[in-house]
Amino acid sequence: MTYKVLITGGSGALGKELIKYCTETNINHFSPTSVLCNILDINSLKSVIEDYNPTHIIHAAAFVDTVGCEKNPIKSIDTNIIGTTNIVKCCNDKIKLSYISSEYVFSGNKGLYHIEDRLDPINIYGKTKAASEYIVSIAPSYQILRVPFIRKIHPQVFDDQYCSRYFIEDVSEKIIKNVLYNSEKIVHISRNRMKLCDLYKEKNIPFKQISILNEMKSIIPKDTSLINTNKYE
Repeated sequence: MTYKVLITGGSGALGKELIKYCTETNINHFSPTSVLCNILDINSLKSVIEDYNPTHIIHAAAFVDTVGCEKNPIKSIDTNIIGTTNIVKCCNDKIKLSYISSEYVFSGNKGLYHIEDRLDPINIYGKTKAASEYIVSIAPSYQILRVPFIRKIHPQVFDDQYCSRYFIEDVSEKIIKNVLYNSEKIVHISRNRMKLCDLYKEKNIPFKQISILNEMKSIIPKDTSLINTNKYE
């Protein structure tokens, strides 16, 4: 099969890593700028999809700033829900839509979440991602990839949050392989459960260690660890 992969959000940190991997492995891909392909403009989006005629769409474009989403819920709704809805409207049964979701669709009350666990987000970012998961499931062919990741260079790192995150540089290959070869509808691409600060310690990466601020405890999940179902380590 000849793959043609359309990537949204190519200017973002994850998008750049996906483009880099596709380029290095000679996977036919296209990641238009937001000017050329505005996911909030369904006519623009439809035109790009029809012209490129992809076999796969990786929808990585999102407003991912947890605090920013609380301050600007309209932008969060527009980018994460309306934009995703427009993509679903443009998909036909010849396109597989893979949606990059988040561990923040869960509340963080228990950790080690399974793919079948009920969604119960506590912040606006998580709520918009959870809503989009349901919308994506309407597409004729879809996949939801919950991928916990973080940048290696980060101003502050929590010492009281558990997670199962990868560094962003380590997830692109796993994402692409699931997109192209895995038919499972929901996939957790995650590593072992640990404190977020211990991830940095493990790799000997300098960081500023902090605890979750009191004013942020209502929106920052305490344990977002996932049970990994990724087959492509």
